[in-house]
Amino acid sequence: MIDTIKIYTEIDRSTYDEIKAKSIVKNSRNNCTGELLYEIINDHLEGSYDSRLSVRVGCGSKYHFVDKGYFIEIEGSYHKIVNGYNSHNGYCDLEFIAFNLIQMVELSYNINLPDFDFWFLQRCDIAICYDLKNQENVKSYINSLSRCKYPRRNIKFFYDESLYLSGTTTTLKIYNKLLEFKKHDMKKFISTQFDLINYIKEISGFIRFECEIKKKMLVKLYNKNHIRILDISYNDLKNIWSDEFMKLLNIIDKDLKIVKGREEVQERLNELYKPTKASRLYNFYCTIQLNGLIDTKKSTPRCTYYRNIKELKNAKIDFSQSYKIEELELFYFNPFEAKEVA
Repeated sequence: MIDTIKIYTEIDRSTYDEIKAKSIVKNSRNNCTGELLYEIINDHLEGSYDSRLSVRVGCGSKYHFVDKGYFIEIEGSYHKIVNGYNSHNGYCDLEFIAFNLIQMVELSYNINLPDFDFWFLQRCDIAICYDLKNQENVKSYINSLSRCKYPRRNIKFFYDESLYLSGTTTTLKIYNKLLEFKKHDMKKFISTQFDLINYIKEISGFIRFECEIKKKMLVKLYNKNHIRILDISYNDLKNIWSDEFMKLLNIIDKDLKIVKGREEVQERLNELYKPTKASRLYNFYCTIQLNGLIDTKKSTPRCTYYRNIKELKNAKIDFSQSYKIEELELFYFNPFEAKEVA
């Protein structure tokens, strides 16, 4: 389904002024010369359950608009504005979503915006949820991704919660939908008629695979700088989602190898952890190889021993021949073999 989108078009001075008069304006000036360094004009329209739609205007040079001279950007999740949540029951029709967001802005500001033919896409999130039945399965799968490496991407991993891989063309996110909902959205529903208890039960096994498709990827796909909404098909966007996650999962599969032996163990730990932690765990591993598990357990503080053992297991390191690491295999899941939540 389509979640957050960012669309834009060119507007004239009078429309710009009307929106600016009702917006929050932030600017920076040089105190010596009085020169305006930059100006940010933004507003938020509130929908259901405090879900927001961002409206921003500015100088048309950002998008190389030279005719009317100004632009307007609209950014938000129509799904979230209408339903208050974005886990399922979403929309796949980009034209429908964009048209309704534009109408919301026109009604809120009592203005007429350009015809739909002249609206363009800047960003689009394609998100799919899958039901893994319970939280333990979701946490287990996410934790199996802790060693993920991806060239030229900034990677952030949060235990039990999420994996984020940001890049210049796309950003990939795999996360625990229930924990994300509790952290960011649950408070919006506390004093409403929304059936919060049943909704939490429903999403307690949901895992979400989200691909944020950026302008650079859209330009590459359609071979033009301004990509009209009317020229975009959902299948094109869904194919980007599939291609990007297929690459990621292929990389992850190569990383699931269980390692043994000092050189491989040291290499794995250096890949996963900062130097100090990697060195500590490697020394702990060597102690086990030299003295055995029983003597190492006796000579190591209880909390330190079990913490180190857990971290070696999470790193898929076979630290003892008497220990069957296969028993610790984490929950297997492949989104390309599963059915998305309707």
